[in-house]
Amino acid sequence: MINIIYSKKPATLEDISDFEREIKGVLPIDYKNFLMKHNGGQPQPDSFKFFSDRNDASSVDRFLSLGKEKNSNLLKYYNNYKDRIPSGFIPIAHDAGGNLIIMGLKDNENKIYFWDHEIEVDEGETPDMSNVYLINESFSDFINNLYEEVI
Repeated sequence: MINIIYSKKPATLEDISDFEREIKGVLPIDYKNFLMKHNGGQPQPDSFKFFSDRNDASSVDRFLSLGKEKNSNLLKYYNNYKDRIPSGFIPIAHDAGGNLIIMGLKDNENKIYFWDHEIEVDEGETPDMSNVYLINESFSDFINNLYEEVI
């Protein structure tokens, strides 16, 4: 069972519609429900695996939120990263190392991916999938598969 701490005031349908207009996309129902219940925050447990050549893992530092939050604002992250991540994706969370958890919209079927900022394309180049790794097939799968890292 996942617990979300430090979540923000729940997003409204109007907040979500405004965001969808800004990004010119439609969020999946499970993610909308998350925003209307938690609207960001830190998950417990927080670790996940992603499918790179090394079968790596990371952890969610914070889910992004809609509203006036300065540090983890969904629209602010979208605007800051839309030219750095592949087209058709939005950031939904970040890890402690500056990497993003991104969601594919439209042709990417709402799948959840890890975006590695250490190997992103050079400034001025079109972002591609070379530093993007599949985590889960949906937001619900992502949330439900978070686990506590055993140290």
